[in-house]
Amino acid sequence: MKRSIKFIIPLSLLVLFDLSAQSSSGYYQRLYYRMDDPFVFCTQGQDIKRNPAPCWKPMPPFTGAYMLMPYCRPPNPYGKNWTQDDTLSFRQYLSVCPQAITSGRWEGSGRPEYTPISH
Repeated sequence: MKRSIKFIIPLSLLVLFDLSAQSSSGYYQRLYYRMDDPFVFCTQGQDIKRNPAPCWKPMPPFTGAYMLMPYCRPPNPYGKNWTQDDTLSFRQYLSVCPQAITSGRWEGSGRPEYTPISH
């Protein structure tokens, strides 16, 4: 009995430590846009060079707020259809960006979408 207690206590401490480490590590989901850069993706959405007319755009405070573009369906019943990139990027935006507790500012040099390379 004493021997099993010697193994149970360290094992339970290890499990508790592992659970606390997982909860503090934060949220991560691979992004298929903006070279997996959540700051650029959540503040700017899709790359305008690749999709010049996206059907949605992020809005401040960049923690899940967005605007549907008036030239797409909906809200315009005669507008353009959403592309596969519009749909996938919008779903990723809704699942990733609300995980941010607050919206931070860019503190690096230059524009965020050009650091370290254009994305």
